Amino acid sequence: MRQKAGSYLAVFAGGAIGSVLRELLGFQLPGLSFLTATFGINIAACFLLGWLYAIRHRLHPHLLHLGAVGFCGGLSTFSSFVLELDQLTRMDGWSIGLTAMTLEIAAGLAAAILGEALGRGREARR
Repeated sequence: MRQKAGSYLAVFAGGAIGSVLRELLGFQLPGLSFLTATFGINIAACFLLGWLYAIRHRLHPHLLHLGAVGFCGGLSTFSSFVLELDQLTRMDGWSIGLTAMTLEIAAGLAAAILGEALGRGREARR
């Protein structure tokens, strides 16, 4: 039970930090049509999550929960992504909305793969 409590606290702390950082960055990175603050933040979170996944065996479980589940979960947001896609689709049409969705998903996947590759590359050099 103590292990679970520590994991819950780690997720809570990481989520708080990630959520506050997301809010701060959202004000600092004004949206520019496709390149919205949400896009940049989500891609950064995907990269970090990929990197954490690659080095997970070297991390204490609480640190992994803090970073992967808490911080990345608080930093990234699916609901804002969907809301912005809805708004974009209503303003500019389905083709623009679908293009934006495809770009963000592809960029997120590429960022996660790159983060994991960099994490694995660092592991290989050790």
